[in-house]
Amino acid sequence: METKYLAKKLKEVRALRGMSQEYLADESRVSLRTIQRIENNESTPTGETIKRIAIALDVKLTELIGSNSITETNDLKATVIFLKKQLSKTNKKPEIKTFEKFIDLLQKLKEKDLNSEQMEGVESYLHYLELEKIPSFSNEMFKLKLVKFKKYLKNKVRLVPNNYYTTLAVSFGLPFAVSFVIQSNIDYSIKIGVISGAFAVIGIGVLMDLRMKKQERSFSF
Repeated sequence: METKYLAKKLKEVRALRGMSQEYLADESRVSLRTIQRIENNESTPTGETIKRIAIALDVKLTELIGSNSITETNDLKATVIFLKKQLSKTNKKPEIKTFEKFIDLLQKLKEKDLNSEQMEGVESYLHYLELEKIPSFSNEMFKLKLVKFKKYLKNKVRLVPNNYYTTLAVSFGLPFAVSFVIQSNIDYSIKIGVISGAFAVIGIGVLMDLRMKKQERSFSF
């Protein structure tokens, strides 16, 4: 197995994950001495050892033995770790709120059954946002990036907020119906027709949301 870049990559990824050698040894069930020897390029580990280390670091095997560079927001999991590290460094409520919202959104994405194309697109966009290059605790910039990411999920991944169409139908249909009902100079039959139409619109909204849920496109933003 090619291990030319392993020593460098292991140090790099371990640092990005904020793991000590001891912690990585415990998580991977690989001896501390083995971790040290790999990082010092003193030994060639077995495939099983590299596999255990990759799992503990939550990266693909190819990311440890390949030559491509890895950033703190290289993928979805790494971005979550990066934002958690940023969160741990601040005690300002606006920044805490922004980081918690971003992390919560990414955690929900991890749990959602995205196909490989969608996941690749999400991770590419996270990399494109270059969150790690934002000046330390520039809350407005992080908020702007979060807004952009949500727009990407809606427009490109085609995820729809939970109960989106129902909420839209209710916000339009009910005020419209009420405005007719309170008019004393409008015939009662017309009022009934308008109310029925409003409920029909709401019903369509409910059906649309059920369809989105069935297609697994509904998402909690």
